[in-house]
Amino acid sequence: QPAGQGAPQVRAGQAGQVVFTALEDGVWVKFYDRDGRQLMQKQMARGETYVVPVDAQGPQIWTGRPDALAITIGGRKVPRLAENQTVIKDVPVTAEALNARPAPESLPAPASPTA
Repeated sequence: QPAGQGAPQVRAGQAGQVVFTALEDGVWVKFYDRDGRQLMQKQMARGETYVVPVDAQGPQIWTGRPDALAITIGGRKVPRLAENQTVIKDVPVTAEALNARPAPESLPAPASPTA
């Protein structure tokens, strides 16, 4: 077999290390895999980070403060999981899933260039 055959195709900018950073003190969060095995659970301090393991199978998040978690993928900022305090659970946090999310409605649309 040729080298690389059967390897998943990843578009540029889709893959990368997923990092969550607490924007406030006391942000409770639980990360777990698709089988429910806990990856991490704690109250994060402001500035504390959690790197989602690249080998985690179907990593997901459960938190009541998705608005207080900044997310980067491969060092590139992506929108938060929510703009307001709300409980989220069973939300996939792979680079692919985070990149596939629709743009938040609260962000203004880019201005159209005028000719």
